[in-house]
Amino acid sequence: MDRISELPDALLLQILSLVQTKDRVATSLLSKRWETLWTLVPKLDFHLECGSDSEFVNRSLLLHRAPVLETFSLKLDTFQINPLDIGLWIRTAVDHGVRELKLDHTATNEEPIRLPRSFYTCQTLVVLKLKNASLVGFSSKSSSVCFQSLKILHLLSVIYSDEKSLETILSSCSSLKDLVVECCPNDNVFIFTINIPSLQSLSLKRSAKYYRKNCVGFVINAPSLKYLNVRDYRGSFCLAEDMPQLVEANVEVCYDKLDELLGSLTSVKSLTICSTNPNAPCAIGTTFQQLVHLEICTCKPDWWNLLVCLLTATPKLRVLKLKRDCSKGGCWNEPGSVPVCLLTSLEYFEWRHYKGTKDQSDLVTYILRSSCHLKMVKILTETDDHEEQLEMIKKLAFSPRASNTCQVDFD
Repeated sequence: MDRISELPDALLLQILSLVQTKDRVATSLLSKRWETLWTLVPKLDFHLECGSDSEFVNRSLLLHRAPVLETFSLKLDTFQINPLDIGLWIRTAVDHGVRELKLDHTATNEEPIRLPRSFYTCQTLVVLKLKNASLVGFSSKSSSVCFQSLKILHLLSVIYSDEKSLETILSSCSSLKDLVVECCPNDNVFIFTINIPSLQSLSLKRSAKYYRKNCVGFVINAPSLKYLNVRDYRGSFCLAEDMPQLVEANVEVCYDKLDELLGSLTSVKSLTICSTNPNAPCAIGTTFQQLVHLEICTCKPDWWNLLVCLLTATPKLRVLKLKRDCSKGGCWNEPGSVPVCLLTSLEYFEWRHYKGTKDQSDLVTYILRSSCHLKMVKILTETDDHEEQLEMIKKLAFSPRASNTCQVDFD
């Protein structure tokens, strides 16, 4: 310990920042040198469980002397903490110029935490992550909210006064780059509107537990967006303006009109898609000129039609992957003409959870005999029966191939 004590303060503070606050405070008992050193660490994190002492948080904030509070993290696994104390802690963090604020309230049977008014004008915040919090009690006027430095915002199971208040919050984030939203049933928002010109990464989730169905959806206007992730099992729609810089999109939805969303993703280069609505039409009516990587989930019967539809709309596709367990029903029907991507660009085809049914075998055979530039076909089977797997291998090994360099790999 004597050797460590001889290190400069700056290095000791870096070391202390790697341990939890409760352990950091305990170092004050080591010697006179360490007595107040922990108070200069620009990071405070607290995990309060049943029986935790809230006075420890009060003392830690009161004694904190770092010029700027880089991170304030508060995780609550108990409902025994006074909400007034929580509000006081957040106000104190704001007064210390907090740059990263994390609030995780896992006691979901309780009322979400209401944030103090001073929080809404914290201009030092760069990262804000909220779970089971309540963004209410402020004026919907734009002047009452200002997060001009905020770049990363996570809103998980957050309640809002109404759609207008949500728009006020998002419009105040003029520098926002990364937004993650997880909707909850009583969030008071039917149409979640994202209108953020600076946004580059967006993740939206509405779980199957969400009990509202009609007129629930997302509206997106984010021209700088590069990464999009939408998982919506209860909503009705996701409307988006053109996203010319989009690189990657992951879509898992139950929409009746899937084509409305896909029509705004024409610039995407990598697309992962799962449509859980068996009645969704597969007609897209657009072309994905930049798409080179496509993954399709095979969990619903009509995925066969979606595959054909997307193959005909992706003339430069190089990688095609099928994933998840195949559902019963549906069948493979060859398209009227060979898709351009099979003739000119497809190089890699992979199928996970392959079962070797006739329709599946017919599809793989069609890919092999139609893809002129195919280099690798990787089949990952579900069976542990070596004889059954050998039969699958024989069936595909002797299938005609349009590409002389194509290899078939079974796993």
